[in-house]
Amino acid sequence: MLLASSAAAPYTRVTQVTDSQTTMDSLTRWKQRHEDTGYILQTNAALLQTTVAHLRARKGHTLFQWVKGHSGHPENEAADKLAALGAAKATGDQLQLSIPPLFRISGAKLQSMTQKLAYRAIRKRLEARVEPRPRTVANLDRITSGIQAHFGVQLHDAAIWRSFRTKHVSRSASQFLWMATHDGYMIGSHWLRPNMSEELQRREQCSSCGERESMSHIAFECRAVGQELIWGLLKELWLLTEAGWMEPCWGTAFGAACAVFKTDTGRRRAATESLWCILCTEALHLIWKLRCERVIQREGEEFTVQYVTNRFFSTLESRLGLDRRTAVRARGKFSLTPSEVDRIWSPILNEGKDLPPGWVVNCGVLVGIKRGR
Repeated sequence: MLLASSAAAPYTRVTQVTDSQTTMDSLTRWKQRHEDTGYILQTNAALLQTTVAHLRARKGHTLFQWVKGHSGHPENEAADKLAALGAAKATGDQLQLSIPPLFRISGAKLQSMTQKLAYRAIRKRLEARVEPRPRTVANLDRITSGIQAHFGVQLHDAAIWRSFRTKHVSRSASQFLWMATHDGYMIGSHWLRPNMSEELQRREQCSSCGERESMSHIAFECRAVGQELIWGLLKELWLLTEAGWMEPCWGTAFGAACAVFKTDTGRRRAATESLWCILCTEALHLIWKLRCERVIQREGEEFTVQYVTNRFFSTLESRLGLDRRTAVRARGKFSLTPSEVDRIWSPILNEGKDLPPGWVVNCGVLVGIKRGR
């Protein structure tokens, strides 16, 4: 829309056709509200401000028309092809985002400012001064490249951070994913800081493997009873869904909320994707908790296979119970509904297809997780 607004002759009547209702509303219905709040809450504020300025600079009328996407509209299909070509480029095209002084609107109106908006504005300025942490950048690259390799989806870093807060990721698991991606836990090379004593520096190594600990080692490589057993149990359970198994890695585990599973006809399997997100994040978080219990509470003594197995199924059954209780109080379009819980969990439940209607909200119906095939 920016290119169309700036390339057309000033007095030419222009009709812009788009399949994005949000973009169209941002330039029309919501324009005044965005300007009053200084575009603080907008992710593409510079692009939106520049487009509005070029629309104001035009002398002719500009009309907007919405069309349904992926419905065979020739111009829309052509635009999608161009967008795909642009996304495949190693470096994006540079856009001229300078705004003429006459049409520049800066700041927010005092009467429209709230404490939340002010806090967000301050956070933006502070975050702009912070240099990205190399280990965080590396972990995000592991996640995005893993997602693209296994699910064929290319995502930006912002989508990864948002995925940690989806409704299918528990709060405790969400905090773990955030900390682990930031490499914020005291493991591995963090113990080698100059102010650490020799006794503390020895904690950099895994007591079971003798190798330097890292989140990759803990989650996918450690030989202690825990991670390999849990991923094996999850694989046996996942095969009940008759969906393809994805080997655990940064992309499939830490990026589980971005998983994509499709039918033979190419349709997304939303319930299967939600189940993968739940099972992977809970399994990954359990691996971390067992590692901490083994290293800190048990001073390196390993768990038994039976104990880890029981903890795995207990964790999933607790999560199922939480989803059932949440569905009882479902409010709003983003809430977890009983029908959604039924579709997600039924493939891995004992007698999942024969459960009575309304079992999700009926506390008198006892359900359990199947143990393998």
